[in-house]
Amino acid sequence: MKLNEFADALHKVGVSEYKNEAYIFIEEIFGVKYADILADAQREYDEEKLLSVISKRKNGIPLQHIIGKWYFMGEEYKVSGDCLIPRADTEILAEKAIRLAKDAYRVADLCTGSGCIGISLLKECPQIKCTLVDISEKALLIAKENAYRHGVYERCEFLLADVTRDILKGEYDLILSNPPYIPTKDIASLSREVKKEPVLALDGGEDGFDIILPLIENSLLHLKDGGYLLIEFGYDQGDDMRRILNKKADENKISSFEILKDYSQNDRACVIRK
Repeated sequence: MKLNEFADALHKVGVSEYKNEAYIFIEEIFGVKYADILADAQREYDEEKLLSVISKRKNGIPLQHIIGKWYFMGEEYKVSGDCLIPRADTEILAEKAIRLAKDAYRVADLCTGSGCIGISLLKECPQIKCTLVDISEKALLIAKENAYRHGVYERCEFLLADVTRDILKGEYDLILSNPPYIPTKDIASLSREVKKEPVLALDGGEDGFDIILPLIENSLLHLKDGGYLLIEFGYDQGDDMRRILNKKADENKISSFEILKDYSQNDRACVIRK
């Protein structure tokens, strides 16, 4: 099967970025560099392997799950159907955390999934030790493998736990989280690819805040005075987050907060200072 035939077949099964995906799959499956794919567009590739990919994409299995990896902050991470696929918008949170972490020593990454946020900090800040927490044992296994691959495993503590409960011990300089925040009613309208990701990593309850609210309360119990809590939330939840955080500021539970915007200029994350 030729490149254009493969791309056309992906298009027919509903893949929107079919041309880009065709190049990625051929690079990953056959080890052919992008420039070489372009230079020999008439090259024939193993049809059986490509038909298998087409079948999986037809069923909504994401590209990232098929190739078993994706990229975050320019680095490669193992992914599977057991954890959330790393996304570029989450890099906003990681980049801010790295800037705040120069004086940090103890960090927690709650709802860690693949571990990409916590591991990114560990790679940039050699003084840090990080507790990576997830409610999914399978996700935590992926985080462990990624930590090992990136050479930071020895500075990690892995905790299988529910972040809506008070599960941390001691005090932290910095706590980070990309928690489930999609309202339950919106799950059915997600793309077929997103629906293949674990519901545990997506479903934030009736209004999307079932995890976020107790996560904030429990994190503040274990955050040092002057420490920071960074949380990602939905693109349309910024006003709700402001109301929640203004109330906590009025109650003297936090000293200040900042809302970060993503690459599309949507409210995407908050930086809370205790």
